[in-house]
Amino acid sequence: MKRIDRYITVNFIKSIVLSLFGFINIFILSQLFKVIRYVTEGRFSGVDAIYYIISLLPDIIIKVMPLAVLLGGLMTINKMASSLEIIALKTSGISFRRIITFPILIAFLISLGVYYMNDKIYPASIKKSREIKRGGYEDIKLPESREKAFLRGKDNYVYYAESINRITSTSVNIEILELDSEFEKLTKIITAEKGTYDRENKLWKFENVTVNNLEKNSSYTLPVMQDIRYDEEPERFLAPSVDSKLLTIREMRSTLGAIKQTGGNSREILMELGDRSSFSFASFVVSFLGLSLGSRYVRGASAVSVAMSVGLGYGYYILQASMAAISMGGVLHPFIGAWIPNLLFLGLGVYAMYRAEY
Repeated sequence: MKRIDRYITVNFIKSIVLSLFGFINIFILSQLFKVIRYVTEGRFSGVDAIYYIISLLPDIIIKVMPLAVLLGGLMTINKMASSLEIIALKTSGISFRRIITFPILIAFLISLGVYYMNDKIYPASIKKSREIKRGGYEDIKLPESREKAFLRGKDNYVYYAESINRITSTSVNIEILELDSEFEKLTKIITAEKGTYDRENKLWKFENVTVNNLEKNSSYTLPVMQDIRYDEEPERFLAPSVDSKLLTIREMRSTLGAIKQTGGNSREILMELGDRSSFSFASFVVSFLGLSLGSRYVRGASAVSVAMSVGLGYGYYILQASMAAISMGGVLHPFIGAWIPNLLFLGLGVYAMYRAEY
């Protein structure tokens, strides 16, 4: 790494950290008043409040990182442009693309870090924040029944029920998908026309059962089946804590394949999978815009550039939300809809970088 590359990279990282710290503080302040109210009402203890705010940090960092990279890139290049360093480098024969090469590489590494956080840390933090919040509230009132209910069991199996009712403790058209220890390969499919939960013995009784063993390529039928492994209460199928946000990307992919085997609705998981994978690389995408917008120094134009970059940043969020709504409505495939904002802003960023050469 040359000295000029080190100089630009260090300033870029400093600007990102400064921007990130500012945005995190804004988001924490927006939650702080609510947390203080919970503490004064006795819903949270002081320790619970601290742990709750800490558990929110991964989600906040993931959400604000693109804005921090966008603003950080603008601040770095704009500062160099105002001191005529950009003009000096271009006069020396160094292209603008070469000037921003290392910042773009840093933005890509940041995106990989966000991807890891989105995959491994985010689900655990969401689960922790819900546990704390639920502990501070009264029990959540669950609906009596649900259509197309999905639940991952304690072991490597997944339930899918066409309908389930917690009052009658019954379910209709149940499928149980068993996977291997890595939760990747489907090993067994169990289907039943009806299920009744025995609350005294705490296990399900399935009727008119067909067992398909995919490893042995065999199948057989049973009039009645009970297994001590299948002891999840009907309320678990209705609990709001069981959703795709609590799964890692790897688990979502495996679960997606399992749901498709049942013919169930996989749109929610596809939406979450698309959002997690695409938004992780938003920092890399918007870095082109941030670095390019500040390349020309015009007296008094810094404030305009900052406002423009923030506007473009929020424009990305608005476009992402719009595509999510369209995808949820079935107009677009969820995964395609999730990546459209990245593709559009990447094209805009490359165009801005091209214009910055001249």
